[in-house]
Amino acid sequence: MADSLLVAAVSVLGTLAGGALTAAVTFRSERRKDAALAEQQRLQLLSAEQQQARLLQAEERRQVRELQIDHRRQVYQQFLADTHAVNHGGDELGHVIMYPRDEAVGDIDALFAELDAAVRAAGGSAHKVQLEGPEAVSQLADEVMSCLSELPPALRRLRRWRQDGSPVGPGERTPEDSWFEVHSRLNGRLDTFVAAARSAMDDLLRVSGPER
Repeated sequence: MADSLLVAAVSVLGTLAGGALTAAVTFRSERRKDAALAEQQRLQLLSAEQQQARLLQAEERRQVRELQIDHRRQVYQQFLADTHAVNHGGDELGHVIMYPRDEAVGDIDALFAELDAAVRAAGGSAHKVQLEGPEAVSQLADEVMSCLSELPPALRRLRRWRQDGSPVGPGERTPEDSWFEVHSRLNGRLDTFVAAARSAMDDLLRVSGPER
């Protein structure tokens, strides 16, 4: 009887010990699973936060690039507008000098003052273009500005020549020829500037493309 009780006790203890061991193993296994799941969730959250940060940085770069593109466009357009004002004013003044009308002759000095002011305005715009770049566009803006600066002196020489009627020797250029030469050179420089400015804008747009 005693042996039977002992066997039963040992069996019960073995069962309890086995159950405890199984429970311990199961507990540790569940803890490892929970830890692995928590780590996976942490890594997923970190990855999502990094992706969001990259998206925000790309959006900021895109917005900055769009501001740069818009600013450069405005700088170029202002320079062209000021250049057109000088060109138009020079044409008007040259026409009055070459084909004087009684009602316009008295306004020549005022027209010269307006032309000088327009050249100064164009000079300010040219400085902005030179700061904005790129180098090829800056150089062409300087060349355009050089032509613009030659217009008022050429027109003043033309005015004196028309007033004095000084003869011109064979093969010599008249002030009228000089004015036309400056005007033609200006138009050529302007065409080249417009092409270079358009190319520079296209380059900026291409650079900004992948981040859109």
